[in-house]
Amino acid sequence: MKEYKKLLNNDIVCACGRTHFVPIKDVDFTFKPQDISGIVGKYVDGNELLVIVDYHTDEQINNDVIGELKKSGYKLTIAKFLDKRLVPDEKAVGTIFMESDRNTKGILAVGSGTINDLARFAGSRMKVPVISIATAPSMDGYAAAGSSLVVKGAKKTIKAFSVTAIYGNIDVISEAPYELIQAGFGDIFGKKTALADWALSRIVNDEYWCDQTVELVEKSTDLCIENAENIALRDKKAIEYLIEALVLSGIAMSIVDDTRPASGGEHLISHYMVMKNLERGEMIPSHGVTVAFGTLILSHLYDFLFKSEEFGIQEKSVEIREALQRYLPTPAQVNQWLEIIGLSLKPEGYEVDKNYFHEMIMKAGFIRDRFTVFQYLHQLGILEKAADYVTGLYF
Repeated sequence: MKEYKKLLNNDIVCACGRTHFVPIKDVDFTFKPQDISGIVGKYVDGNELLVIVDYHTDEQINNDVIGELKKSGYKLTIAKFLDKRLVPDEKAVGTIFMESDRNTKGILAVGSGTINDLARFAGSRMKVPVISIATAPSMDGYAAAGSSLVVKGAKKTIKAFSVTAIYGNIDVISEAPYELIQAGFGDIFGKKTALADWALSRIVNDEYWCDQTVELVEKSTDLCIENAENIALRDKKAIEYLIEALVLSGIAMSIVDDTRPASGGEHLISHYMVMKNLERGEMIPSHGVTVAFGTLILSHLYDFLFKSEEFGIQEKSVEIREALQRYLPTPAQVNQWLEIIGLSLKPEGYEVDKNYFHEMIMKAGFIRDRFTVFQYLHQLGILEKAADYVTGLYF
């Protein structure tokens, strides 16, 4: 799958009519801590460096990386988060800026999803390069240009810019907490419904579409699904497929300058669950795990849609069904993926009761301006019927 490397730092003249450019200069998962000074020297013009970490990976990698940089004479400002599950909100952003030095020439992010979202945002505002050291195969944001942050209690993707380079060590990544491996696999098979939603909008709304980008996401997703059992067993080659697929998903978003190739209604479910937990004052749920749950919900919504009379009488119903079947998983397939990776097949496993489940289907699709199966069901006047139907399957 390392064919993605030819996409980095190159103009890509595409059949979709656009010329794409991915500004990331390198991706390498054979990283060793002793490499870090050479890497930073290559991309950062100066020796004042802001290092953003959390405490979870101190022993595995943080301490070694920081020690190597100090030995090489770098002046480090270290922003270390001690939260059990860090919320990427205004407080976290403020902490980074308060910890940073006014002469900071670059940012090194060592960690997984939230650390990298915060580092990309900070780097874009400070106008300095960001180097990412991935520690878990938990999400697809390593190569993304946007940062997924919580702003005034709402989950939003804010334009930032891509990191300069991404590194990691498969030995470290494969030993990440199992929940993070579950999350990464959930985020990956969520691409199935994301592509289906994009294809739906292409037909209904004539939305922009890029075959090359879709193919990149589809191929890497399918490779991970084929290796699902080995991913669950922490097989290092399978984990390498997973982290590369996650990076490639971020590259796909950079290619089209939009999250569309990797994020559909399943992500809206995830974002809604984060917002709900914040509203309740509870710990936010894992992004990839809730994306997996959202993928299950969307598979049922599409199943309901295709069986409905209201859809059957639409002029483009046959075209829509045929186009989406290439990407769309059945509920049985999603259940199989959840079972392999050890995630719940029922809403209760995600702390969702009957009322919350129904509410989520009715509201999640409208927390951002993105056309998905939720909006299409609403257009046809059958969203509530769909919510009743899917809720009835579980409660």
